[in-house]
Amino acid sequence: MATITEQAGDIFSAPPNSILIHACNAKGAWGSGVALAFKKQYPQAYHVYNKHCTTPPQGVKLSEHQISLVGTALLIPPFPPGVPATASDVTNEEQQRQHWIACLFTSLGYGRAVSAPEVIIQNTRTAMEELAVQVEALKGKGESVGECWAVRINSGRFGVRWEETKKVLERGRVDMVVVRPGDGDGEEVEGGEVEGAVKGKGRHLEKGEKNFGHRKNAGTRPLAPVHAGVAKRKKRQANKEEVS
Repeated sequence: MATITEQAGDIFSAPPNSILIHACNAKGAWGSGVALAFKKQYPQAYHVYNKHCTTPPQGVKLSEHQISLVGTALLIPPFPPGVPATASDVTNEEQQRQHWIACLFTSLGYGRAVSAPEVIIQNTRTAMEELAVQVEALKGKGESVGECWAVRINSGRFGVRWEETKKVLERGRVDMVVVRPGDGDGEEVEGGEVEGAVKGKGRHLEKGEKNFGHRKNAGTRPLAPVHAGVAKRKKRQANKEEVS
């Protein structure tokens, strides 16, 4: 059983050599929410992730390649092989932190094409097991690998209740610190879940993606944006009070 320690804070403030874990789609897009924050903080890691998703082996169709990634993990070192530490798109902060980036492919798609919650949970289980093997192999080689840090995986754009993902993590063998937002931080979505504890989290959408807020199941009619729903509920409540 793994130990999951939750604390308030900013995941990007993790100690040097830490492994920062977050859930990803297999399409090569870090276009919104926590993923966009990772893209801004670690642009070179994003390039590695994107290439991993969009460059299939010779003779393999792109769609088949991306399907094969689901349920796996990609562990990106602080300075990817072949990329000099002085590369123009590697920030000074990125050089100083020297964080490993762990991508868990828990959903094939994103936006309206995000996988169903039960599928994401299963993919999380297998991806975490693969990550555990990779981390153990690195430590066996004497690599400088620190603690594992994560946000509340799957609870943002993928719409899975954090409690469900946490159960999977606890049954695994990777101890980690899970950073949650402090009071008033983060983005609440349907059901009270919080997207994650990161600074600079944006709302940019990839080309072709539309923001429909949180959805309970993939393939169903999308709900209205969360903030719009909150405003409507408050208006209804105010009307009731005036009538009474």
